[in-house]
Amino acid sequence: MQTSPSWRHPWLFRAEVALSVLSTVLFAWTLVDPQWIERWFDESPDGGDGSAERWLVGGCFFIAAVLAAALARRERVRVRVRAAA
Repeated sequence: MQTSPSWRHPWLFRAEVALSVLSTVLFAWTLVDPQWIERWFDESPDGGDGSAERWLVGGCFFIAAVLAAALARRERVRVRVRAAA
C-alpha cells in the first residue's frame, strides 16, 4: 500500500492545516473587528489602526503557503521519481 507524502510526514501536513485554519479564522475576525488585539489584550501595538492584526494574519498565511509549497514540491519529486522508475 502506497502512502501519500502528507501521511509520511504527518507533522508537516498537520502544521499546514492548522496554520491554514488559523489564518482563515484570523482573517475573518480581522474583517469583523480590525482592533481585536486591543480589545482582547488591552494593548495597542499599532496605535489602534489595525495594522498589527493585518500583519499577524499575513504572517500566518505566508507560513501556511510555504508549508503548502513544500508539500507540493515533495509530491512532484515523488511523482517524477516514480515515473522514471
